[in-house]
Amino acid sequence: MCAEPLLTELGQRFQGLLNAALTKGIAPPGRSGLGPRTMDAVAVVACEHPEATPEHIAHAYDMFLTEHGTGHR
Repeated sequence: MCAEPLLTELGQRFQGLLNAALTKGIAPPGRSGLGPRTMDAVAVVACEHPEATPEHIAHAYDMFLTEHGTGHR
């Protein structure tokens, strides 16, 4: 039961960082609490800004789900 708020908070953090990557090309900070593969995937989205593809975005979600096992999609 204690893990649910953390996962919700982590999911919100992921969404916010992915949104910043998509809309402004901002890579996630080093201490975001996300796993390394999720961070790398979001950084790729930021790097590809403004031309990130649906595949880049889907990969970021996939990495988040793989590393954090939450149903945010």
